[in-house]
Amino acid sequence: MRTKKYHPIALGASEATRERDVRQEIDNFLQALSSYPDRFAREPHLSFAQHLFRISAAGQPPGVAEVSRRSRLE
Repeated sequence: MRTKKYHPIALGASEATRERDVRQEIDNFLQALSSYPDRFAREPHLSFAQHLFRISAAGQPPGVAEVSRRSRLE
């Protein structure tokens, strides 16, 4: 019987990527929090969640935000 050999996954790059993503999400949230009152004054129908999504989507490569938006609507 043959034994399977498992190779450990390098966590360094993955952890760094996760940390970068979390920091970006925090930055987006803080930016949305500070800019929402002015935006709401111009567009009172806009929810905070929509505003946050727009800010987050602005930092995404083209096409990624549209896919994320569609998946949330489904």
